[in-house]
Amino acid sequence: MSDIFKDENIYPYQGKIKEHFKGFYDAAFIAFIPFFQIDSQTNNKVSLKKSKLLSHEEAVQEFEFLKDLPKANRQIYSYKNDEYPSNETIFLKGKAISWNKVVTGSGFTDYAELNKALRTSIGALSKNYTRPDLLENLNAFTDKKSIYHPTEGTFDMLSKASIYRTFQFFRKPQIVITDEFYQQTFSIDLDKLSEFEFCDQINFKDYYIYSADFELLFTVEWDSFFFIIATDSKKMEQLIESKLFEGFLCNDETDHHWDYIDKK
Repeated sequence: MSDIFKDENIYPYQGKIKEHFKGFYDAAFIAFIPFFQIDSQTNNKVSLKKSKLLSHEEAVQEFEFLKDLPKANRQIYSYKNDEYPSNETIFLKGKAISWNKVVTGSGFTDYAELNKALRTSIGALSKNYTRPDLLENLNAFTDKKSIYHPTEGTFDMLSKASIYRTFQFFRKPQIVITDEFYQQTFSIDLDKLSEFEFCDQINFKDYYIYSADFELLFTVEWDSFFFIIATDSKKMEQLIESKLFEGFLCNDETDHHWDYIDKK
């Protein structure tokens, strides 16, 4: 049996999620990165998404190397949105908005349609799978309600706060954090950090957060609006009861591309 930690293969990119974690964890949970509102927000005209699809002219202005390339039908996104709240503002004034509320408000059938809309918004789907119709409905609802979209491929501030509370609840103060490419790993002691200090310690590309005894894991990947929680069944029951995270429990068939699995 492979060791996902020693083999640097923690995230289940391929195959069934529970099978991937077999030997370490018998329960896994898809946790949604939440939408949010800012308590003090009064201007409904701000950009509610971290990323923005650039026109060719905007792309050339932001990325100088494009000046030497022929104009092509390419999608280029920028994350330089000065109107998007800072991490500190989100931590202090952000109010999580559930995917359930956004699904209902956007007229979607389920979470899968919302995930497709979000992935369409960042150009993460090929032409055959993209859903601009869903994205249009999503934008109409979030613009009307001044709801900020989550940012993909990172642990957001509100989720990190819930992760901190989870480790504290299970009395797991010794935490290991590893970046996307396994190049930097460091340990922290939660007993010496406030909730905000813990959140601030985790960088944009820190993709693996787990207790030093490996009993509790949080992992994300670069193109997703959700992350995975893995632990044993008993702890998972307690975690679901805590309602710290919104999402769903993985069954034996759930994989990373759960939003495009054919319904039977």
